[in-house]
Amino acid sequence: MSKLIRCVKLGQELPALNLDDPDQARQYKMIVLIAGKEFAERVRETVSAQAVAQWNDYMLMVMNEYRLDPTADESNQVLAQHMEPFFFGEQKNIPGYVPENQ
Repeated sequence: MSKLIRCVKLGQELPALNLDDPDQARQYKMIVLIAGKEFAERVRETVSAQAVAQWNDYMLMVMNEYRLDPTADESNQVLAQHMEPFFFGEQKNIPGYVPENQ
């Protein structure tokens, strides 16, 4: 069982990322790739596994809206600009994005 942390994103006591779980380890590695090891460690220590899973959905939306190439370094720079506010501040609005239900 994962340790519980106070998630800065969701404001609740929730399970932390469990790097023994293959899916969660992959998510952690993705954060390292995009934003660096120091940032990834900060996420691992203060953000729940549930919030990291929410990042994956948000990341896909950013990639689609900005038409990012997942293999390009420039794409990681754009994603990193969205990652900090997603986890530790207020999410950025994506220019021109209109949710389907509106």
